Amino acid sequence: MTDTPDVAQLLANAQALADTPEATTDQIEAMVVETVSAFEARLQHHFARGPFFVKLRNKLAAEGHTDLSQTVYTYYLAANVLKHGGGKSLRELEKIEPAPFTLQDEEGKALIDVTADEFLGGLVEVLSETKRVLAAK
Repeated sequence: MTDTPDVAQLLANAQALADTPEATTDQIEAMVVETVSAFEARLQHHFARGPFFVKLRNKLAAEGHTDLSQTVYTYYLAANVLKHGGGKSLRELEKIEPAPFTLQDEEGKALIDVTADEFLGGLVEVLSETKRVLAAK
């Protein structure tokens, strides 16, 4: 099965922003949410209806991609926190040791620091690898 150029372009756009030193926090946060949402929409056809990232995590783990399955799921949780704020996804992230991302609890700031740890570049890398694994089937 071949992927549509839409996924490749989506990831290229996100990487371009990740490579831009003057990118603002707001731009990065918006790109994270857009990229994760569009990735799900473009690749949903790999699964029956239901929670895409849960099914993706389970499939990757079942096929022996344990680290990738957990990493892609943690980025999904982080995007969910950026999109919706605190809640179940944040509680799940807080339980992961060591913390996969820089979590912050400052008034007026997002709960995930997308400017730390090359967050956006890491997201692109994980989604690219996930796309490659899914395309190999």
